Amino acid sequence: MRQIMVATDGSGGADRAVDFAAELTKKIGCTLSIVTIGGNLSGEELRQLAHTAGTNIGDAIDSLSAQILAHARERARRLSVSEIHIQTGWGDATTAIIEAAQREHADVIVIGRRGRSRLAGLLLGSVSQKLVSLATCPVIVVP
Repeated sequence: MRQIMVATDGSGGADRAVDFAAELTKKIGCTLSIVTIGGNLSGEELRQLAHTAGTNIGDAIDSLSAQILAHARERARRLSVSEIHIQTGWGDATTAIIEAAQREHADVIVIGRRGRSRLAGLLLGSVSQKLVSLATCPVIVVP
């Protein structure tokens, strides 16, 4: 195994996934790629983000993505991972993560499981469920 990819949105579940991926990377001695996906916010979330940041929406998303990636990189570094690549994807989270994994030649994708209710998960699905079904490499879902 040469490349582990972890997807993060900055949530608690994503932090657990970053920690798991970092530990696995350290044990195997490979590269860790960290990705976050922008463009998956609702219109109201985008307006609030831009208003809070006092800037336009694109700059606000870029700033938030940079913060999420910096936080994840710092978590991985604290766990002694030295070779870390970071990137931002755009659009539908599942599609963007799969495309990033293919570009990076990831051997495995690590993702946190979001704590949706059972009904919402059944009706809407989740990124982790979709990745397990659609990814071309193994997917590890961290609870």
